[in-house]
Amino acid sequence: MRSFPPNGYGLYDMTGNVWEWAQDWYRFDAYARRASKSVLANPQGPADSFDPEEPYIQKRVQRGGSFLCDDGYCASYRPSARMKASPDTGISHTGFRCAMSPRGE
Repeated sequence: MRSFPPNGYGLYDMTGNVWEWAQDWYRFDAYARRASKSVLANPQGPADSFDPEEPYIQKRVQRGGSFLCDDGYCASYRPSARMKASPDTGISHTGFRCAMSPRGE
C-alpha cells in the first residue's frame, strides 16, 4: 500500500499491520546454534520446534509487530522482531506476507 516511505532496501510497510508468520519452526536456541557456523546466504530455519516454556507445543516464528503494538508495552515493533506461536493460533493481529524469490534462485 506504500503508506510510508521505503526502508533502505526499498521495501514498504514492513511493520505495523499484523504479526507475520514465517516458515521457520521456533527454537529458543536457534540463534545460538547458528552463531557457531559460517555466514549463510538465505539460512534455513531449524528442522523442529522447541520452546522450554511449553515443550510439547510445536511453534512457528512470527515477525514484525502488529497494529496492537505500542512503545509502552511492545518492544518488538520492528521487522527483525522474533516471536513464537502455535500454528493453530487464530488471533486478529496475525497474518502473513506474500513473498517471491528472484528469478534464478
